[in-house]
Amino acid sequence: MPIVSVIIPNYNHAAYLTQRINSVLDQSFQDFEVIILDDCSTDDSKVIIEQYRFHEKVSRIIYNKVNSGSPFEQWKKGVEAATGEWIWIAESDDVAEKEFLHTVLENTKNDGNIVISYCASWRIDKDGRRETRLAWADDISNRNWLADYKNEGLNEISTQLFYKNVIANASAVLFKKEALDMEVFKFISNMRFAGDWLFWIKLLERGTIYYSAKILNNFRYHDNTTRNLKNASLEKQRFEEYFSVLNYLKNNHEVHWNYKKHKWMLYDWLDRYQLINEKAFLPLNLKFPFFYNMFLLHRFLKKKNLRCKALSC
Repeated sequence: MPIVSVIIPNYNHAAYLTQRINSVLDQSFQDFEVIILDDCSTDDSKVIIEQYRFHEKVSRIIYNKVNSGSPFEQWKKGVEAATGEWIWIAESDDVAEKEFLHTVLENTKNDGNIVISYCASWRIDKDGRRETRLAWADDISNRNWLADYKNEGLNEISTQLFYKNVIANASAVLFKKEALDMEVFKFISNMRFAGDWLFWIKLLERGTIYYSAKILNNFRYHDNTTRNLKNASLEKQRFEEYFSVLNYLKNNHEVHWNYKKHKWMLYDWLDRYQLINEKAFLPLNLKFPFFYNMFLLHRFLKKKNLRCKALSC
């Protein structure tokens, strides 16, 4: 059996698929299998995938007859098919550097408790041009993201993941299959924006995390990137999912609200709803306690008929 199972879940990413698959096959570490899943794409994805049908590293190709409507249903299907000890979900629009697998796997060898090993990422545009280091968590963390670190999972949850999903891109992550509770998919399969956040949290309840500051993953931003999707219904869904995860954390871990660290979330949502409702105004105040601002946000959404269930508890 291979050490690593690489899952490539694809939906309408024909424009990036060849580069993605080749960046996996060209890894310096070669003890892996590749599982390609296609979620009923309507572009030329199947033509590209079939070019790899008989490649020695490709163990399975799975085509859905009906679109699942969920990236996490594809994750689940890939995990169930995987035979490796470690799993890499290589998103179909991203790209890996040649030393990615070697580096993130090497960092697990001296600690059997590691369940997640991941690395820093470049942000690239739709044409693959490098833009900047993905400084996704710099705004909420005092951690030096230019240095490697290792942290016990529960501590990582309470000091980092309680404030933000600091693991910005699944393509940068290697996780241990035996540490994964498949029940998590019951919670995240209907999520579109925050499912990966809860996925990492559930893994880290069972072990340790290692981060490499080497930038070995390329996270592609384009018009169809999930974070770029903007309309009222999607923003409402995003809001509800994010605060559902925060309530899970509050109810299951020794964590405490910190307004200074959570304010990015409040003002992020204010900005989003102002874009959707041109005359919307939410009277948040930095001097107010976090939960009072939550009350204001709840009241604001209720007036707009966008009440969030996650805030009603």
